[in-house]
Amino acid sequence: MNKKIFIPVLAGLFIFSAFETIHAQKKNVQNAYNFFKKVSPRNGMDKNLTNLNEAKKFIDLAATNVETQNDEKMHYYRGMIYMGLLEMQAMKQAQSGEMDKVMLEGYQNTIKESFKISIMPKARYKDDVEKLINSKSAQVFKMAVNAYNEKAFEMALGMFLQVSQISSLIGQDAKDADRNALICLNQVVNKLTTGDTTNFDMAIDLTKGVKELMPKEIDVLITLINIYVRNNDLEGAGKFMSEALELDPENKTLHYNLGTAYMSQKENEKAEASFRKAIELDPKYADAQYQLGAHLYNWAGDAKTEAGKLDYRDPKAEELENKANELLNRALLVLEKYITGNPNDKAVLGILKNTYGQLGNTEKWKEYKERLEKL
Repeated sequence: MNKKIFIPVLAGLFIFSAFETIHAQKKNVQNAYNFFKKVSPRNGMDKNLTNLNEAKKFIDLAATNVETQNDEKMHYYRGMIYMGLLEMQAMKQAQSGEMDKVMLEGYQNTIKESFKISIMPKARYKDDVEKLINSKSAQVFKMAVNAYNEKAFEMALGMFLQVSQISSLIGQDAKDADRNALICLNQVVNKLTTGDTTNFDMAIDLTKGVKELMPKEIDVLITLINIYVRNNDLEGAGKFMSEALELDPENKTLHYNLGTAYMSQKENEKAEASFRKAIELDPKYADAQYQLGAHLYNWAGDAKTEAGKLDYRDPKAEELENKANELLNRALLVLEKYITGNPNDKAVLGILKNTYGQLGNTEKWKEYKERLEKL
């Protein structure tokens, strides 16, 4: 008899205890939301952060408890609370100039984690989350356009990038915002790298910051390359050209620019290989043909100069002379193709005339001499 009574009592205690646990955890969700509701534009930043951090304490408890960690409402509130924290902390840190990237990235990852659950098909708060994100994106996009129209390009850049970050919270692309951000970036970079007052370091830092947000965007790398080229730092430009080519190996312009950078550093073999790759991708690429021919011609001249500094009996002198002649013949092959499409280019006609003269081909020398004289 006692045994029959004892079993239901134990069961009742277990059920009551479980109910209390579930209730406590759901109360954490409600308490979190109650503090979140106190956040208002009428409050100061510090007061809003206090309320958000109190909300965070309760929602973090709910997020780590097995009873509520998969609850849709918990994730909906959690995403909104952390979104508020992200916005407030970003504003506060921007004002102080001391950015805690680890904190901000942590908030951002938490938002994505919760909103990913909130926007699953048939999720209870799917429409609410999407409406929230799209509304915020549209609002910031409009502000960015206004800033751009007022020629506040740096401000517009930051806002367009913010649109992309907001959209990414639910896995959406913001292609229009990304394109506009790149336009703003180039406006800012042009201002920093041209004219009487330049600040190349600031331009590089700014563009590298954008690169962190758009690591696969080839146009950001091209902007970086252009900054280094304008600053006559072709070694720095070459590093980013190589990185850009990993993203877009079939880009003929990048191969051409990389060849130019190598050429300026006297990396002759690498320069030739880059120009030839550009021509391989586009056999009618006139700029690459011209630059390759000129590069081989100048390289041959350097070899002849070096040979002239040696005693004529030195075996290396003959070796350099032969190397120079080989380079001149290689230059002729590519420049002959170039001149076919550009028959009135005086500079190349002059190179062809001089090259055939150095190689002792009188007939060809006369041909190009006559062509030059007719122009």
